[in-house]
Amino acid sequence: MNTNATMGTRLIAVFLDLITFFGFLVGLNMLMFTATESSFLFHIDTMSLESRLILIGEILGAFFICDVLCTRLMATTPGKLCMNCDVDFHSGNTFLHNIIRSFIKTLCLFTILPAIFSYVHATGNYDSKTFHDYAAKTNVTNTTRTPRFIGLLIFFTGLVLLVYFIVNYHSQLGLDFDILGLKHYKIFDLG
Repeated sequence: MNTNATMGTRLIAVFLDLITFFGFLVGLNMLMFTATESSFLFHIDTMSLESRLILIGEILGAFFICDVLCTRLMATTPGKLCMNCDVDFHSGNTFLHNIIRSFIKTLCLFTILPAIFSYVHATGNYDSKTFHDYAAKTNVTNTTRTPRFIGLLIFFTGLVLLVYFIVNYHSQLGLDFDILGLKHYKIFDLG
């Protein structure tokens, strides 16, 4: 019997990881913004090329570091934990294997085309192994040793940070949204 997680489950887990890690990234940026009172983050349209590259590097680095730490400490990521999946290391859960796996995973996800090839290739084979699974000698199983509650807690913390960031800083980010015209009612005028 194949106990490997399906590719649909893994794709949902990656999507949950992206939301979680991005939520923690903006939470860290909000903390730095209030500590330094710098508006660096909010003027993306007027940023220089070097500043934009630094921001992209920060996003890639945050995803990579969070993926390495979660996989090393829990043998899974928050998204996989929410989907009841676990990373099984055939050569042992060493720091080197975690770095190799997370580096290739981050590189594939953020360059998009290799991620498509990796996940389509994994859909077609019996083991459901992606490129980063082959490189680090791992597979993702559909059972986990860590309680699912921990993954849900981590995910919802990241989601709350992301929503809080968007709600509080939407005007600085250039996001002007009106949900059903509710901002015209006096009850929503908090200023």
